Amino acid sequence: MVDLASFDTSRVSVLSEWLRRPHVAPWYPMPEENIAWATNPPASGSHALIVRESEPVGYLRWQIVSREILDAVGLNDIPTNAVDVDLMVGEPQYVGKGVGPAALQILVGRLRADPALPLVGLTSSVENVYAHKAFEKAGFRIARQYTPEGFGLCHLFVQLLQPETAR
Repeated sequence: MVDLASFDTSRVSVLSEWLRRPHVAPWYPMPEENIAWATNPPASGSHALIVRESEPVGYLRWQIVSREILDAVGLNDIPTNAVDVDLMVGEPQYVGKGVGPAALQILVGRLRADPALPLVGLTSSVENVYAHKAFEKAGFRIARQYTPEGFGLCHLFVQLLQPETAR
C-alpha cells in the first residue's frame, strides 16, 4: 500500500542520496537546489515522503505557482493558482511498480478539496519515458511541450482539479 507521510529535515540525507542515484540524477540536475527547497519550502509549497508498507521509497513536492512565474516561463495558458508537482521514486526496485501513480492520485485527491486550485501540472524531460507512463496512469495528459531554462525540451503534463475549469 502506498501513502504519503510527513517530510521533516531528519529525512534530508535520504533525499540527498536519492537525488544522486543513477535513475534519478539525470532528471534532477541541481541536487543542492532541491535539498534547499526541502529544508525550507516556500509558503505556497509542501512536500511528503512516498511510503510503501511504511518504508520511504520516494519524495513528492508541490507548490502553487505565481502568475508571474508562469508567464516568465511562457506558460501563459496555465491558469492562476495552478499547482506544480515534482515526484521521484528514489528506491530503484519500486520504479515501474505503481508507486508514482498511486502517490500522485493521493495528492490530486487532496488538492481537489481546495476549490481555488484549478489545475495540477508536472514538467518532465521528453526523454524521461518512465515518468511519462506514471503520470499518464495517474490521469495526467500532455498539454504541450516547452523548454524551461536548464532542462531542455520538456512535456507539460496537466490534470484539471475542478470540473468548472473544463468550461
